[in-house]
Amino acid sequence: MKTRFVSIITGTIIVFTFLLPNATHATSKYDALTDKLTTPTMINYTSMYGKTCGSTTDDYANKWLWAFRRQQSNDRENHPAAVKSLETAISSADGAYAVVYERVDNDTGKSYRIHIYWTEHDKESFETIFSDMWRTDGSIAIQSKPGHYKRLHYALVSSPLIQKSVLCTPAFIWGYPDFDEQSVWIHADSAKKIYVSTFDTTYPDGYTGRQIPSKDPALTWKPTSSQYDDLIEKITTNKLINYIDNFRGKTCGSPWVDYSNSWLNLVRRQQFNQRKYHSVYMKSLYTAIARGAYAIGYNQINRHNDTSYTGFITIYWTENKSDYKFVFSGEYPTRNLYLKTRRGAKSKLYAAVVASPGITQMIGNCDIEFLWGNNSNEGHISSLFSESYNNWIKLFRSTFDVEYPDGYRGMKVPGNPTKLDYLALGDSYSSGEGDTERNNATGQKYYSQLTDVNEDKKQGIPGEKCHISTHSYPYKLAQYMELKQTGTRQWDTVACSGATIYDLNGSNSGGYDGQNDRLRDYADKNTLQKMALNEMIPGRVKQIEFVKKYQPKVITLTAGGNDVGFGKKIKDCVNPFASSETCDWANSEMGTLGSQIRGQFDRLVSLYKELKSASPGVKIYAIGYPQFITDKEPANCGLNAGNANVMERRMIVRATQYMNEVIEAAARKAGVKYVDISQALNGGKMCEKHQIYMTGIVGLGEQESYHPNKFGHTMIFVEIAKQLNHESLLTYSKYPSVGDESVNAPSSIYFDKGVPSSVNTTMLANSKPSKGSKQKVVLAKNSLQPGSSVRVEIRSKPVDLGSYTVLNDGSMKETITIPDNIPAGYHTLFIYGKSASGEDIKITQTLLVTGKDKEDLDDNGIKDANQPCGAFLKASGKDEDLDGIDDACDPEITDPILYAARNGKSEFNEDEGKIYVFRNTRAEKLTGVNNDYIDKSSNKDNTEALIASGLTEDTKNLFFSRLVIAKEDDKENNISKGMPIVLVKDINEKCYALKPEDYLSPVLRPGSNGYKPRRLIKLNRLPKGVSCEE
Repeated sequence: MKTRFVSIITGTIIVFTFLLPNATHATSKYDALTDKLTTPTMINYTSMYGKTCGSTTDDYANKWLWAFRRQQSNDRENHPAAVKSLETAISSADGAYAVVYERVDNDTGKSYRIHIYWTEHDKESFETIFSDMWRTDGSIAIQSKPGHYKRLHYALVSSPLIQKSVLCTPAFIWGYPDFDEQSVWIHADSAKKIYVSTFDTTYPDGYTGRQIPSKDPALTWKPTSSQYDDLIEKITTNKLINYIDNFRGKTCGSPWVDYSNSWLNLVRRQQFNQRKYHSVYMKSLYTAIARGAYAIGYNQINRHNDTSYTGFITIYWTENKSDYKFVFSGEYPTRNLYLKTRRGAKSKLYAAVVASPGITQMIGNCDIEFLWGNNSNEGHISSLFSESYNNWIKLFRSTFDVEYPDGYRGMKVPGNPTKLDYLALGDSYSSGEGDTERNNATGQKYYSQLTDVNEDKKQGIPGEKCHISTHSYPYKLAQYMELKQTGTRQWDTVACSGATIYDLNGSNSGGYDGQNDRLRDYADKNTLQKMALNEMIPGRVKQIEFVKKYQPKVITLTAGGNDVGFGKKIKDCVNPFASSETCDWANSEMGTLGSQIRGQFDRLVSLYKELKSASPGVKIYAIGYPQFITDKEPANCGLNAGNANVMERRMIVRATQYMNEVIEAAARKAGVKYVDISQALNGGKMCEKHQIYMTGIVGLGEQESYHPNKFGHTMIFVEIAKQLNHESLLTYSKYPSVGDESVNAPSSIYFDKGVPSSVNTTMLANSKPSKGSKQKVVLAKNSLQPGSSVRVEIRSKPVDLGSYTVLNDGSMKETITIPDNIPAGYHTLFIYGKSASGEDIKITQTLLVTGKDKEDLDDNGIKDANQPCGAFLKASGKDEDLDGIDDACDPEITDPILYAARNGKSEFNEDEGKIYVFRNTRAEKLTGVNNDYIDKSSNKDNTEALIASGLTEDTKNLFFSRLVIAKEDDKENNISKGMPIVLVKDINEKCYALKPEDYLSPVLRPGSNGYKPRRLIKLNRLPKGVSCEE
């Protein structure tokens, strides 16, 4: 028989005609050719340029497609298109592909290569034939059919070593669309072998040999691991510790202070470096946090006496998230994670270094601040995180997209969570308001970032006073449940001091301007709110929005107290400037208060149900309020407890009890768990013998007053655990399965006096109006009966402010004048009228009325700055704990403070790596030492005399833990009763005790006769009765 085939060689058409024997049953001479020209394996073994990659057993038969999909050494722009094209050829009915394996031996060494040929939709235009045209022992060719002039796409997969790359793992080297082929010839004596082909094959007549393999296991093979599985653990950190040990003879920071929850505060701060572009960078960073992406690198070297780079954190960000992504690169031991720019990206990748200028730039002090950014004239900042090169640079967190390798099963790049196990909501009793303690190492309170910020509209910084303390009970609950807040968070808190039910629920979410309208008039409100949702910044968006986004399994919350205005009512009653008469809320207006408490029932039920709907399956724990003041007599009220008589204290106790009864009933109706913590602070409440769990009056206008301190929050945590049988909140066994719709608002024998219904709400946007000022009274639609008349009154002693007509929509918009003749202090604004349904109603708001002089708010004729306790608080003239704060405004009154100790402060020209011990010169009658020299060069108000410091090597680079006074003699340590003992820890958290060389003689002025620096002595063991733990 005759047959022919067409070959296209360099553009010339050649037609071959062969006369083949017409022997139907005869065998073909090509029967053994398939065995010769195919291979079941594709070994990855390359030895070139003095380096060997792979091995003689590393078979890529199943992995060739995985290798095709990856590239590292070459960043071929066409690679994604090549992958897409090949995958189309594999999956489409009219596509086809072939894989050819080749061994190459030349003067550079030995290599193995994989060639891939394919067509996406022209399978019918190609055929596979057997031929002896070029070799008498035969060849196999894939080529166009006669009359078809199509070309095959082509790509090469091999070890990048063939290009002198340092990488070994096979990957896409080059090909489509830069290369294509007219035909593929595999000769019997060549180094090429066919691994698989899905092209149609025309077998010779009589062919009885093996078929060309068409089944490809690589199509279904998936890697179960990757070479990068352990990399993220090596190049990440879960803490941001700023601690430099003796850099050029100077030490900064502490190994115990973690800036994980305050890094943004550091970026916003600049003192010694006043970069003109700082505000531009901050605005850009806010945009990136809201809708772009950012990453935080930690790059601090800490080697004793080292003078190499001592940065702290580096922030990378982009306003367009799609322009950059993290990718893995390199091979062990030089694997990396780096930010790769996507092709066509137009947005800038910003970067900024934040560190201590006193160390990094040898200017200023140790306080951390914005140093510089990758501005046009300040150089490049690398975004490479490597296990070898610059391996001290660690990644803390990232919100950039990450391209994980196929089969990756290692740790994910730490980022913002998509879901949370636990989320704390609520008001000040959940945020930790009242924790006035300051960190010894930083001098700052324990409030987390962006929860204690003063407003600066010029800089675009809203006021943030949610006051979330890291000592608050949610932190302790999370620790109890073994949930982490670093890395990829498992829990968080967005509780906010002052929050009302409206700030928690979903009402008017779209028009919300933040708690107390903190974002009103900010042009970038949208950015600030999106930033808040991504970074868990409380007070900017409704708290329920966090629930919707993060779908927590557990929620705790306190709510309802601020809706009653309980805090301001208490301050009205305990106001030291007020008369000695019992306040209205404990007298004639008790019924009004009771009505307002009872009015929270339906609102709480709705809130609990809303939260349940926002995160289906969530366990919600409605936490009650603790009793924080005693009504028992005789009372032992400290000077910082205010001016509350027994009737006022009794009102506070009963109102708290009734509020808890309303919360419990609402929880039962909604089907959530009520947790009673009313007795948590017993033994340490206000007006008890030991007021150890409460913060007293800080200042009459200060929000920290009358709240649990850090010890109080510990007791609240203990009580919650007790009430839940010490079970995890995640798996609590007695959580209610359904609600009880038959439950109604409870009544109270103390507050039910048949008074009209009452509501406490915000009528005046300005809650601190001055005397004689005009103020707008605004009530929302449907607040009152349309067209009805209302009367406005302000008191303590009632002053009629006039009658007004309600608008047709039930709203009220009027202007009133705050009387000149009422005393400065707390007053309550009353509106008497008819509700929308026609019932009598009383609406209230407690205000702090100030004097007209902004420097004399309490209007007593004395400038506030010249009063020991500031405005509105009468100084007692007593300071029992000798801390320099008048007891009338001292948050915590302790035993007398005789000595103090701390690590040095660079702003006082001290070494932060040394311990300093001081004597309180106010306590000279108790210490028996007077005439101490006091150094006032760095602090004119200083009253502490330095009695000892760490002068010897064994007392340096230790970190203050606490100070105790020896309660007994310890002859072995040469310690006498009353000696100050400093407990310190080293970087490994091992505890030691230090004692002063001399603490009984007066401190001398440096340079005076007999002066010599006094040292601290490190003890070999802890003194008797002294423990490192509190």
